[in-house]
Amino acid sequence: MASQETMLELAEALIDIVKEKDPAKVSVSDIIAVAGKNRKTFYYHFMDKNHLIAWIFRSELAKELSSRFSEDQLVYEPKTNDPCSTLPYYAFVKRGVRSIDGAEFFRAFASSLENRRDFFSRILRNRSSDGLYEYLYKLYLPAMRSDIVFILSNRHLKSESIDFLAEFYTDAFLSFMSRRMCITGTQKPLLEGSGSFANLIHESLENQIKEQQLKRML
Repeated sequence: MASQETMLELAEALIDIVKEKDPAKVSVSDIIAVAGKNRKTFYYHFMDKNHLIAWIFRSELAKELSSRFSEDQLVYEPKTNDPCSTLPYYAFVKRGVRSIDGAEFFRAFASSLENRRDFFSRILRNRSSDGLYEYLYKLYLPAMRSDIVFILSNRHLKSESIDFLAEFYTDAFLSFMSRRMCITGTQKPLLEGSGSFANLIHESLENQIKEQQLKRML
């Protein structure tokens, strides 16, 4: 519990600092000064500032996922010493033999960003190789690939084509969320207007795979 409280204190310190300071210019020294901790304590829990940012998002997302899905639907990374690995990051919901319902996951993802909208809108403007966007891309790319393999079932698709679809759809959903988050001067809900299109990513994947399979048979 003490460890968790320390992590939360470091997270709140960073969130407070980012209200007034460009996230790219925030240092570990800034964070520990506001949190009233020392450098050794920070590095006991997190590798660097970006690791702390990732943990903040993962914590928000885990709360949303745990409140919306049963434990058997939640997806975790392989367990490591990384505190993020104890948190669910995805939910796998089958809708049929080869269908996936991702609508509620995307709602949970959007809510996680909106819960800390001012903070994450500033963070997601950074598209550097060690920023949150790239972290999320690397996190969700394998999950998207796994979904594609499930949709394929016993049907064949070249590995490079599976990779292409996984990369395309992962970047599509993250770019959409990030762009809506970073629109200045608006609190527009991230999924406003989605309505019956809330499962667009997986329905589109299913349709594309069906069309590709039909072409192979003709």
